[in-house]
Amino acid sequence: ERWQKEEEQWNNNNGNSNRRLQMELDSVQDAVEFDMGQHQGNENGDGGDFMMDQMMDDFGDMMGGGEFGGGSDYFDNKTQLKLTARHLFCLAAEGITLPKSTTLDESDDPSIHCDIDNFETRESLLNLWSSARAQISEDIIKKTLGLVTEHKETLRGHDVHVWYPNRDQGSEGMLRVLNSAFEGSLTYNFDSEPAEEGQDDLYRFWDIPSQFVGENKLFVDVGSALGFTSMLMSYEYPRTTVVSIEPASPSWLIQNINFRCNLSEEQRSYVHPILAGVGTKHHDDNDSMMKMVWKPSMTTATRNWNIERDFDFGQDIELTVHLRTLRAILAEATPEDLPLGTPISVLNLDCEGCEYNLIPSMHETSFKSIGLILGRTNWGFIPTSKKPSSERAEDTHKRVCTHYNFARRCKECCDFPTLPVRPRLPSTTVVENGEFGDADVEDEANISSSTALESKTVADVAGSMCDGFDAWAEENQLHDVPDDYGWNEMSAYVKMDSR
Repeated sequence: ERWQKEEEQWNNNNGNSNRRLQMELDSVQDAVEFDMGQHQGNENGDGGDFMMDQMMDDFGDMMGGGEFGGGSDYFDNKTQLKLTARHLFCLAAEGITLPKSTTLDESDDPSIHCDIDNFETRESLLNLWSSARAQISEDIIKKTLGLVTEHKETLRGHDVHVWYPNRDQGSEGMLRVLNSAFEGSLTYNFDSEPAEEGQDDLYRFWDIPSQFVGENKLFVDVGSALGFTSMLMSYEYPRTTVVSIEPASPSWLIQNINFRCNLSEEQRSYVHPILAGVGTKHHDDNDSMMKMVWKPSMTTATRNWNIERDFDFGQDIELTVHLRTLRAILAEATPEDLPLGTPISVLNLDCEGCEYNLIPSMHETSFKSIGLILGRTNWGFIPTSKKPSSERAEDTHKRVCTHYNFARRCKECCDFPTLPVRPRLPSTTVVENGEFGDADVEDEANISSSTALESKTVADVAGSMCDGFDAWAEENQLHDVPDDYGWNEMSAYVKMDSR
């Protein structure tokens, strides 16, 4: 009924749009017919033929209501044509661009900004198409690409044209986080969570100490969503090796589009996106599975603990995710030119609970070799019926809470008030008029004896955050979950009678 109303309203308000779209369609058909006479073809077999068939179907969908959610999503508030990622691949397959409008302002032109005229970009998009078809079902590919459009944004002063679903609150929140404190903007910890007073000493993505980034340094982003954090790493810390791990195939596909349309070929050579969920060391055969739900309205929240009544059957996608150990993932993703045994310099955990798989599974030596851990723990958010065991939680919290950001803002750390916390290292960058440059810092010998590296405990770092912890722990059953039954259950949903 909602789609019918939207379609009726669209038809009533845009009586002239069909004529304009027919002209667009005729122009594209003429361009394709001309180009196919000169085009050398592509090397991906039936991939190009499939995309060309879909291109004309897509334009037909736009004229009378799309296959996935109605025709209104193809237009912005000025009723201009908004191309989806389906058209990006169609145009890349034939090496053409849409004709430029002679009547619209450049900002309203229905073209795209991804440089598909560039041979390397076009070839990488077609290679992505082949890779996606080998790993993802055709239905999920088509649905995902039909939901995604291009958006002009900035990443700390870098102009980007990133692809994400319309009205995706997750992408909007992530952009707020990455652009925090830039040119006077507010500082956010996560999504819509503004930083509290006194949290200005947390490590942020834009002020990572220099010993953790750069050539032969390894940044591992677990739960990388649409790739915005990995892109920022490429811009801010050139030549840092980035392993971008994402369990949701729609997000993995979109982040790869973002990398190809916004990063240079050299920058992409340092970024290694992997489609996988992170399992435990008991999944050493790497064939375990988990059910998760991907939401185009919140692409940063793919998880296995969803409220069933919140599932949008017209948009959301239930996925079966392949779980692999972190060691197996890094063995595949780490490039040959990175020195053998390179430790993780920075580990970013933003994975909706996967920390309870990843952290307890790491060998103690491997964990201690990590330079810096960013992110958060999710025990207080996971409903009781889907929580992992309290033993697994303790192993996880006791380890990550030795890192400053966790001890500073994760209430789970208050379970270990006397636990030593790694000293917070001084940032190697400062903000001057919205621009970042080298800061004047002492050498390591002097820094190691400075008050900034004074040994502290969780209680020292957490401060008032631990007030009321005992009541919080009881309410969230921190010590009362006996096993991993609910956590490992092959269901993406929470029981209706559970928190």
